[in-house]
Amino acid sequence: MDIQKVRKLVSAGFMVCIGASIIGLLFGADNLPLKNSMLSVGVVSLLLTMGVIMKWARCPWCGASLLRGLFKIKVCPKCRRDLITGKKKKGKGGR
Repeated sequence: MDIQKVRKLVSAGFMVCIGASIIGLLFGADNLPLKNSMLSVGVVSLLLTMGVIMKWARCPWCGASLLRGLFKIKVCPKCRRDLITGKKKKGKGGR
């Protein structure tokens, strides 16, 4: 799976988790089944998102983990290839 799809899945998963938590907090004060169901939806979506991060948040060329800076990183820190195009980065790249 390419890095763009991983970024979209991770952001969608976190949005579902946050949305379920907010719905559970706002509307679940008197409705215990709604509160419990939103809690379970939030936990399941968080676990699935973490599974996506662990499984597919890797460099497509060298397989290095991209856990830190998944959304802002453009070049793999290990092989120095661009994550989108695959071209080699020359120099230190701003370090």
